[in-house]
Amino acid sequence: MAEAIGVTAGLLGIATFAFETSKAVYDLVISIQKAPQTIRDLKSELLALDPVLSSIHKTVTSDASKFEDIRYPLHQCGMVCFNLRSLIQQCTTHSADGSRSARDWVKMQYKGKTIDGYKGQLASYKATIAIALDLFTLTTSNLTAEAIDGIKKKLDDKISETEPDLEVHIEEITKGLKSLAVKVSAISHDQHSQPDGDSSLLVREGQKRVLEEDQLALEAEKKAIEQSQQACTTARKWLAETTPQLDSGSVHVNFSGASNSGFQLGQNTGFISNLKWGAQP
Repeated sequence: MAEAIGVTAGLLGIATFAFETSKAVYDLVISIQKAPQTIRDLKSELLALDPVLSSIHKTVTSDASKFEDIRYPLHQCGMVCFNLRSLIQQCTTHSADGSRSARDWVKMQYKGKTIDGYKGQLASYKATIAIALDLFTLTTSNLTAEAIDGIKKKLDDKISETEPDLEVHIEEITKGLKSLAVKVSAISHDQHSQPDGDSSLLVREGQKRVLEEDQLALEAEKKAIEQSQQACTTARKWLAETTPQLDSGSVHVNFSGASNSGFQLGQNTGFISNLKWGAQP
């Protein structure tokens, strides 16, 4: 499996990292015997993620500049898979025949998150990347009007489904950062109140270091979710600008023939109403 890389790496490297780590964690998942429901659900999420990461990897190879706006979600997607692999390895024992069996799944966490927590993150990043890919297709490909309408409809649905989840996610991150800040502050206060040479100072310093690492991880996650929200906003704005909107006022179209008869079509807020037939004066 690829080693973890930083978010400032080249976008193709990040896409490759995400693609390879997702495959590595999937291979690990399918090796687990008598997997609990949590792992079976994760397997389904990883299966759904694979074509999305495969597509972004191929697309970035030819045109990376169009996806700079999802650099953080793409990187975090890779990091989630990287962390998931570490967590699952902690939760399993390796048998002589190469298969794995479950240990204690409920209590196991890695970097403060459970398997279900990581699975929720994957779903958000997968949706963000899919939205970016759809927008790229719509703005760069030569498609029929029917194909464009179909992609637009699916894109609008994806945005509507993803935005509420991102909002909940950002709220959870904000709470987590506040909680960590309180804990770090408390440890710093204890350190200042302890006399020099106290053995507990080393313990406190280790605890503080772990908490600060968790803060950095949450900050990176927050940045990824914020970019995901912006990707949704950008796609929604593009849809609004390229989709004809019906006037909210009243539009009347008159048709008349040689016999001086015809009809008037009244339209209001997008719905046909007040259809009136009558002779023209």
